[in-house]
Amino acid sequence: MSASGKTVGEVHIYKCTLVAHDYLFFTTKGFRETSPSTYIGNYALIYAINRHIQTIQRNASGNKPFYEEDMGKVTLYGTPATPSKTNIVRLGAETIRWTNQAIIYFTYNSVNTLSQTTEVTAENLPQIGKKAKHPPLNSFEFFVIGGEPSGIVRLGKKQVPCRIYSKRLSLESIGDGVFKPSHPVNPLDLESFKPANIQSGEIVLQTPPLLVNSAIRGKHYICGDGYTKYFIAKPDARKYASVNLP
Repeated sequence: MSASGKTVGEVHIYKCTLVAHDYLFFTTKGFRETSPSTYIGNYALIYAINRHIQTIQRNASGNKPFYEEDMGKVTLYGTPATPSKTNIVRLGAETIRWTNQAIIYFTYNSVNTLSQTTEVTAENLPQIGKKAKHPPLNSFEFFVIGGEPSGIVRLGKKQVPCRIYSKRLSLESIGDGVFKPSHPVNPLDLESFKPANIQSGEIVLQTPPLLVNSAIRGKHYICGDGYTKYFIAKPDARKYASVNLP
């Protein structure tokens, strides 16, 4: 029994594999030659797996994020995702195996029809260069708390179609101390988190910034699938008020 009065078994936690069914393009860095981050930030994943919450879905929202307004409405929480190493998916009696492929670069050369040039903006942001994208069937692993996500989603502003394969985990206990998360961590999601809680780790500067390969102090779920034990950081229940987080 947790402090909230709910039994540990009531928490639904899933280990998920997201498979891109088109070229996947998300948070990038650089001009002319852009490259995507290695990790998928969890806000994009949270929007993708909460399509049933109509009030957080927007066709166009400009450059202003609505994280503060939206995160309290979602019922499924997703951790940031990391690239899969080797994937095995069983479809009936058939087993499909694959490994992630190298990022593919697309060149582009957008010529302005009036000036017949490719660099015309006052800010000197060129319309010529290369964009990097993950090829189809590249996959990423993450965890979902609160229920099983839909098997088919659209990810990010580009609405890339993706398939999600989920496996229910057994929740063994809830810890509060130093642990090594089994996933990248978004520090903005953790309750009363401060730099002193970081024992070790690397900071990845993307939106939002992530902690990877870390050891941190905080509340966490200890789960298993019969073979492997997973340590999943518990998100702040005040920020994610609609997710079942005892």
